Amino acid sequence: MKLRRVSLSVLGFLLASAVFSALPRVAPLMEGLSGSGQSPGYSRVPILCFHDLNGRGRYSITSATFRHFMKRLRDENIAVIPLAEVVERSQNKRLLEKPAVAITVDDDYEGAVRIAAPILREFGYPATFFVYTGGIHTDPAEGMSYDDLRRLLKEGFDVQNHSHTHTAFHVPRKGESAAEYEQRLVVEIEDSRKILEKNLMGHKIRFFAYPMGYHTPALRERVFKAGYELVVTTDARPVDLTRPFNGSFDRRTIELDGGVAELIFEQAIQIAKKAI
Repeated sequence: MKLRRVSLSVLGFLLASAVFSALPRVAPLMEGLSGSGQSPGYSRVPILCFHDLNGRGRYSITSATFRHFMKRLRDENIAVIPLAEVVERSQNKRLLEKPAVAITVDDDYEGAVRIAAPILREFGYPATFFVYTGGIHTDPAEGMSYDDLRRLLKEGFDVQNHSHTHTAFHVPRKGESAAEYEQRLVVEIEDSRKILEKNLMGHKIRFFAYPMGYHTPALRERVFKAGYELVVTTDARPVDLTRPFNGSFDRRTIELDGGVAELIFEQAIQIAKKAI
């Protein structure tokens, strides 16, 4: 019996030695998870794209659904961070300490400033409004106006460019010459930015959203040539903060109230909550 107890003790010592000898290899493994020796965190940031809030049309949801989504983010303890912060984190590969999404609102719908903005203010959430200059009015009574946009900026929201006419210009029109196409690109990409910066008291226009999401590699390079720091699509993939910043983010369009919007939103929540 005594011999058996000694054997078990030796066996225990050998097992303990094996465990401790493996410990030095664990730390490098954990460091590799976050890419820069930092603690593991949250690396994928869905960018949510909303449009009108009247509940009519493919790209619209109701104001009640929009409010419900904002409440879900709060209840799920998911942070809402500015799009500019996602850019900065992506450029520096800085992971998040908690799940997060970014919110964008597209087009010149009156509901963007009359409905979406007040609900976002209620929850204290930042957002970027992508607007096209051809649809902005001088009188607030006629719809979205420059007074509305200036107020959004004062309230801490961001306003960025969505072209001048909100038409497709990813390829030339049939019969359009190279010179004519280039002039159209100047209006949509460059002149629109000048109009916004003039009417928004010099506010810096850094980001560009492709109208209807149509884009090509050539158009992407043309937008960067004009001096934009970021282009955004509607291709749905989340931003991965562990990957090199390439100047282009995809967004997830929340559309079709009554089931599809809820499914798309729920997928975004689950993506954001997955840590590495």
